[in-house]
Amino acid sequence: MAKITINEFMKLSTEEKCKRHKDLSDSDKFLARMTDQSLGGTEITGTFKMTEEDKKDLEKMEKEMDKHIAKLKEMRKENK
Repeated sequence: MAKITINEFMKLSTEEKCKRHKDLSDSDKFLARMTDQSLGGTEITGTFKMTEEDKKDLEKMEKEMDKHIAKLKEMRKENK
């Protein structure tokens, strides 16, 4: 079959997409896989329970981020 663009591809039915996936360029194949669940795109399911250690690590990272954000704000003020 002839090559198709990602825009044409996204208008197809799921069944037709499975058949025509091979007719996309490599970069368009990647885009299709990342945006279309029927082609194996990422779907987030389930839950995650944080351990106490995870919570402590997260708090530590948040404090570090706050420090960096404060420093960036300070640098912006100095450069105005």
